[in-house]
This record gives sequence, C-alpha cells and structure tokens, in this order.
Amino acid sequence: MISSVEIQGYRGFERFELTGLGRLNLLVRTNNSGKTSVLESIFLLMSAGAPAALWQVLSRRGERLLTEQAGSPLTLRTEAEVRHLFRGHEIQPGSRFALSATNQTPPRSLAFDVAETSPVYLRDEDYYGIPLPSLALDVTGNPQPAIPRIPLTSAGGLSEGLEVPRRSAPRTAEPPIFIASESLTIDELVGLWNSVSLTPAESLVLSALQFIDPEIERIAVQVATANSYYRSGSRGGLIVKLRGTERPVPIGSLGDGMWRMLVLAIAITQCRGSVLLVDEIDTGLHYSVMSGMWRLIYNAAKELDVQVFATTHSYDCVYSLAHICADADERNPITVQRIEPGTSKAIPYAQNEIKIAADREIEVR
Repeated sequence: MISSVEIQGYRGFERFELTGLGRLNLLVRTNNSGKTSVLESIFLLMSAGAPAALWQVLSRRGERLLTEQAGSPLTLRTEAEVRHLFRGHEIQPGSRFALSATNQTPPRSLAFDVAETSPVYLRDEDYYGIPLPSLALDVTGNPQPAIPRIPLTSAGGLSEGLEVPRRSAPRTAEPPIFIASESLTIDELVGLWNSVSLTPAESLVLSALQFIDPEIERIAVQVATANSYYRSGSRGGLIVKLRGTERPVPIGSLGDGMWRMLVLAIAITQCRGSVLLVDEIDTGLHYSVMSGMWRLIYNAAKELDVQVFATTHSYDCVYSLAHICADADERNPITVQRIEPGTSKAIPYAQNEIKIAADREIEVR
C-alpha cells in the first residue's frame, strides 16, 4: 500500500507531495487545485508508464490533435497532445516530469524525459523529404517500463494503438482502474461485468445497487449490447430485474446514481491488489446513500487489498465518510487530503480528525 506520493513537473505541479495515506483517501479542495492531476499521476505510476495509460489520461481531457496523414491531406488521424502533461504546457529536449511512491511493494518510480532523436527522412518517391518524428519520450522507473522509448509524431503527439510487448514475469496484481467523473463507457463496464458475472463478486455489486433500490434482484448484460445503438449511448448495456415485475428494466432508466454505484462496485472487484482512482466519486449520488457507498467501498477495499483514491467537492461526501471512521481499523486507515493551490504538500486529516471535523461542522474541503 502506498504511504506517500511525490510529483515533480506534472501538469500544474512544480513539486507536490501526499503523505500519511491510508486504505481509503479522499482528496478535497476547490476547482483547479490539482485533485484530478494527482489521480492521473498515481494512475500513470501504477501503470508503469504504459502508452495506453498516457492515451487514456490525455483523451479523457480532450487533449488531442487532428493531423494530416503523410501524403494524404484528406486523411486525418487523431493524436494525443503530450505537451499538456508537462508543467507549462510545452515540451522540448530536457522537459521532464517524475513520479514516485514510498512504502509500495515493489517500489514505484517513474520519469518521462523528452529526448531528441536523429531526424530520419522517408525515401519513398511519393513522400520524399518528409521527416519522421525527431522527439521521443524516454521512460524510466521501477518496475522497468515495458517501452523505454515512446516515439512522438512530428507534431509532438502520441499515436493511438502503440503496442506494448508482453512481460515475461507473471503479473502479481490487477492493473489500476481510473473512473473519470463521467464514469466508464459502456464497452468498459460490460467488459468488467463479464469478469464479475457468476462469481462471488456479483453479490457485492448487487448489494451496492440495493443501497439505492432494495427492489433490485438481479443484473444481466443486455443481449443487444453489440448493436451500435447501445454502444453509442451512455447508459445502455446492462439490465436489472425488479421485485414484482416480469420484464427487466434498463439500468439507465434508474438514474445517474444507480449507474455510478454500479460502476464503483464492479470496478473495485476488478483491481485486486492494486489501486482504484475515482474522480468526483459522489457524482449522481444522493447524500442519503453516501454512507452506504463508503462502507461498501471500504469493506471491499480491505477484503480485496485495494487502495482507493477519490476526489469530491461535496460537504455531504466528506460528512458521510466521517460516519464510517469510527469503525475503521488502524491497519486500514481513512484519510482526507486537502490540496491547497500553490502549496507543495497536501494537508492530511486522520480518521479521528475527520470525525471531529464532521461533529463540529468544521470545513475541511
């Protein structure tokens, strides 16, 4: 389990540190204070700098480039705009950001350095004189990244679909999961559900939904999910059986809170021994179900050895977290991490301090 994280040169952070981390960690403060950037940095660190993780982080923020395909001005391709990962939104040879974690087994560190490569020119008669990319990301760290050098395009972008070689060593934990404020896509959620269905984890997911609607009896994948109509929608793909009804109901008919709870419950069962990161965890949830949501996540995190990092702007979310602090054990502590813009270190609140703050209505956000 990670006890502290250090960030250098990533997005808006020159240097930033989180300390005193626990099993469940809630990041709070105002907009544009860097909460999401902290989640991203942990996600990249736990993904060992995989190109797919970089693409996911950049894509979800809309940081993309549309460039012309070489030799075909009518053909556009999408690239991820890498410069936004670096402080100042610019890259040049020598630009760098570095991430590290302590008390993590195996020890974790990761650095991205922008390096200049020797220009190479295509020799095909149709494309003669067009240079190949002259910049690359050199990736170093512990464990050793699968791709130590990631080529960038001539526009300084990252191409989608860069293949990662298979590791020879066996994987000891599931990969981290990052849930953005808009939750997972249909394809992502159905893919995770297929790993949950007909396993003991299915009962945990069902219990999570019953916090919101006790009448839910079963969950299933909708047969028509393969149809493009359901793929394009944001709440399709899964159906539920309600007590006393014969026909199943699409999960999207039950509101955003139901979808959010479903996403949280499925995701935590699929990152055993790893990290779950959730941006704006309370999205769509009424304050009356938040204590149940926290209790489910905390108990599942302990059982599955998952470390949880989440963000919120909501006082109700912090107040609800305080309700479970009295029952939390010392081996699996709960923390609130307050991120002040322009400072180099988060202010940690231990679980007894979270409870006192809630009882006395002290603002910690």
